[in-house]
Amino acid sequence: MSFRASGGGISDYAGLNHGTFLHIAHEEHLILNTSIHAGIRAPLIRRKGDLRNDVRCGFEIVTARDLDKLGAQGVISKLKERVGDSRVYISVDIDVLDPAFAPATGTAEPGGWSTRELLTILDGLEGLSIVGADVVEVAPAYDNNGETTVLAAAEIAYSLIDLMVLKPVQ
Repeated sequence: MSFRASGGGISDYAGLNHGTFLHIAHEEHLILNTSIHAGIRAPLIRRKGDLRNDVRCGFEIVTARDLDKLGAQGVISKLKERVGDSRVYISVDIDVLDPAFAPATGTAEPGGWSTRELLTILDGLEGLSIVGADVVEVAPAYDNNGETTVLAAAEIAYSLIDLMVLKPVQ
């Protein structure tokens, strides 16, 4: 399960790069077709074409605007339905948040979720068998004086650890 602004597949505007690790993991048969991207909103050169590799790799996609339509509980339900009883690794790219909440990232994209919205969604994942998690793409040197990005990243990391403590994987 990944929370991010852009998909994880090779596209027309970005070949093999730091964001394609999930695509490569699928190609290497390391992950199942129960994967899902949430918070997607990055601009696409070809809206249908640029996500074709994600779809081919079996990734379901929840866009950032789906939160407006489904609400937090609807997004949580979609995420939980997708992974089912599988063991889950959660990757949170800080760019899933709107730059107003997390400006210190290498690929800021407007139109993202607030920190509160993401934390609500993460809290709703209680009960999943989470085997590990990460928070990536935080660039503290680019943060503002209030350090909003690193504070958000710390809260996200705490929420992820809390989920793993609440339901240890046997």
